[in-house]
Amino acid sequence: MRRVFPILLVLLLAACASRPDAGPMAAAAAQPWGSIGLFDANGRPAAGDLAEMAGSASLKDGLQVLALSGGGADGAYGAGVLVGWSEAGTRPNFDIVTGVSTGALMASLAFLGPDYDPILTRVYTTTRQRDIFVFRGMRGVFGDGLLDNAPLRKRVDEIVDERMLAAVAAEHRKGRRLYVATTNLDAGRLVVWDMGAIAASPHPDRLKIYRDILIASAAIPGAFSPVYIAAGSSTGTQMHVDGGVKAPFLLRSFMVDVPARRKDVYVVVNGPVLLDGEGEPVEPNLVEISAKSIKELMRGLTYKTLYQAYVTTRHGGAGFHLAYMPDTIAADSATIEFEPETMRRVFEAGRTAARTGKVWSGEPPRLEALERL
Repeated sequence: MRRVFPILLVLLLAACASRPDAGPMAAAAAQPWGSIGLFDANGRPAAGDLAEMAGSASLKDGLQVLALSGGGADGAYGAGVLVGWSEAGTRPNFDIVTGVSTGALMASLAFLGPDYDPILTRVYTTTRQRDIFVFRGMRGVFGDGLLDNAPLRKRVDEIVDERMLAAVAAEHRKGRRLYVATTNLDAGRLVVWDMGAIAASPHPDRLKIYRDILIASAAIPGAFSPVYIAAGSSTGTQMHVDGGVKAPFLLRSFMVDVPARRKDVYVVVNGPVLLDGEGEPVEPNLVEISAKSIKELMRGLTYKTLYQAYVTTRHGGAGFHLAYMPDTIAADSATIEFEPETMRRVFEAGRTAARTGKVWSGEPPRLEALERL
């Protein structure tokens, strides 16, 4: 079977599926409706549109930010942390919540508070692989994704309904913010979506757009089909995939650079934070070498993004709080393998750690002396 995979990979790379109208070249880089500009026309970092939030009554007692990472089935750990945190009675009412990939759906539920913990628990302890995707067979090899994520879309449609959208909109109007990241693969650019603004808008397709963004944020390239999103005021579409391609989790300076008497940033990484691999010999074939290389690239990107968040938080005058899956409870299966028994074990580990208050650290692990702030 191992000999077949390189052939399939070559076929996949050579295949060319059709896509919706891409439109003119400018459409690829246009800012789509519902997103916020991270850079100005000259390429300088933008401040973000937080004027309403800066004057919000919710900031009287301080600024509370929650950033949730990707991780697939390992999202069970972050879900457990949130539920255990609620049970401990110390979970803040966050002013800003961000999510990437599996953290995108989790962020919508976390944004709405402990009342949505039962949904978090159900999603991250009972989901089976067939609830997320089915194999496409040879159709996938010659298409834009090996797996059909129609089951995931059905599940998202069931969770994110008009009632939930109205709840997100209500919190947005209070000055709170919910952000989700995708990757615009055409432009090679991170896109940050203001989900509360989308929910609160009069746009007739706001529910569909909201759902599409959640699906796009979790669309692992090559595995799942991309999501094609209208390119703002331009004609044509953009190809959007997993936000983790550009940022394993989302924290930008403008989210911390807000006047408040006290500021705290909580980062939940749905997986272990390792600088080194398992040390197992890599088989000398195309699939094994490519898979291992991509895994190491993502490991490095996660740690780099984590350190960047640490520096941003500390320079912004905020407290930094990090939770990540200990190596001792790391799941045995891949993050794309949804096995309820494994997910329940990971969920309970996060839940217990948060309930006892032993889940948070004040800096990334394994910092060298000159890296520490």
